[in-house]
Amino acid sequence: MGLNEGDIKRVLWTAAQAFIGAIIVLAPGILQAPNLETAKTLGVAALVAGVAAALSALKNLLLDDGSTLK
Repeated sequence: MGLNEGDIKRVLWTAAQAFIGAIIVLAPGILQAPNLETAKTLGVAALVAGVAAALSALKNLLLDDGSTLK
């Protein structure tokens, strides 16, 4: 149990994938001229990525190092 280097890599990849996925879904708002709505859209994407990374970190912390679910 615990986080090792491989777990940290998984958490970072999860955050990156969630951020990119959220950006793609929210893209119509981002393509408009920069304004408060664009900032809100980027904030939502960052929030989604943060939650995904936190869940990934928790999963990796709780599972044994030899688990196939990691």
